[in-house]
Amino acid sequence: MKNRVKLRQMTFNGDSYMWAYHYDDHDFKNYPYSYYLFVPKTNEKLKVRVYFTRYAPNMDLDAYSEEGSICLYKGERIILNLCRPFFARQLIEYVFSNCCNKTDVGEIEIKDGDAILEKLGYTEFD
Repeated sequence: MKNRVKLRQMTFNGDSYMWAYHYDDHDFKNYPYSYYLFVPKTNEKLKVRVYFTRYAPNMDLDAYSEEGSICLYKGERIILNLCRPFFARQLIEYVFSNCCNKTDVGEIEIKDGDAILEKLGYTEFD
């Protein structure tokens, strides 16, 4: 698994979150398989993993690469790169508004990350 040594931090709407995007570039049986890890900064007892099976990461991606998966976002063709903070923020906002609360404790696994991407307006992955 390509893991970042430490989680990245972002703050918005007065709340801070730690996050990382992970994928396994050697797991050909489950490819594409990846997930976000989200941890509210004020509650490190909660770890939320959001799994993806349709989003195919470009295995040479770094955090600020211009590459990613081509898809439609609200009808417009874009490049989706889950390593970027913009996309992480969209998922964080959705997850903590619809799937769990920042005060929950434990590990939560959300297996339908692809469905969340669709609810956010992302469709037709190449």
